Amino acid sequence: MITWIVTIILVIAVIWRLTRSARHTLTDSTDQQGHDKIAQEEAHIKCPLVYNGNELEFPDEVLNAVLTKHFSYYNRLLDIDREKFISRLRKFINTKIFIIHDKKGYREMPILISAAAIQLTFGLRKYLLSHFNIIQIFPEAFVGLEPFRILIGNVTGNTINIAWKQFLEGYKNKYDLQNVGLHEMAHALYYQNFETAISIDKEFKDSFRKFNSIGDKIYHVEKILTIGLYSEYAIKDFQEFWAESIEIYFKSPDRLQLHYPELYKVLCDLLNQDPLNYPNHLFEKG
Repeated sequence: MITWIVTIILVIAVIWRLTRSARHTLTDSTDQQGHDKIAQEEAHIKCPLVYNGNELEFPDEVLNAVLTKHFSYYNRLLDIDREKFISRLRKFINTKIFIIHDKKGYREMPILISAAAIQLTFGLRKYLLSHFNIIQIFPEAFVGLEPFRILIGNVTGNTINIAWKQFLEGYKNKYDLQNVGLHEMAHALYYQNFETAISIDKEFKDSFRKFNSIGDKIYHVEKILTIGLYSEYAIKDFQEFWAESIEIYFKSPDRLQLHYPELYKVLCDLLNQDPLNYPNHLFEKG
């Protein structure tokens, strides 16, 4: 009986904390690194900040403005696909809880991190990553446990963790193949379809067999003789190879097609999109 009373008290305390945290309004950032500069009047605000996605209610013009300014993938889309992107983005945000480990949050945070998920899944029918209802955003690299290490992103339990500074760099730097947003969303997409029992995309799961077959050959080739596309980290673990393949596929599709045309084709079929041939290759799935 005492245990139940303690549990109820803890639940009430958590709800109270979430309610208090959500009162702080997400603002527009004129300086994307400005979240590190805390104004004096904000010094009393406790972190983390917690926002229920279904309460954010960003107008379409705000979503469009943020994406147009920061998301080149969105800018390349035809109008009809931009509308689809906005619609999916809104639904994705509505299903998540965003926890920002800082004293100030910017609206770009939930919008752009969610947009990375929509970019990856834009050709798929199931795109909400329903298993993952929490997205944690850290100002920069953070400490991961079990094992103890410094991370810029990871997926654990029902949570996707992203370092904001490195996330932005992944989209700003056109020459670096790293993109932590796409990397972690790739892990989440795999986990959603192979490790959970909810909202599984059977078409994606079936098509993934081809990636496994061709990817495994390239994975072992890269272990012996790297051509510079994949990092040493990627060729130590096939799951990391999968996530890094997604980064390269979107950031340097021409190089991936040049060096590994079979792998590029498999990813096009798996994700139902072709970065090198859009809009000649239009999205077909709803």
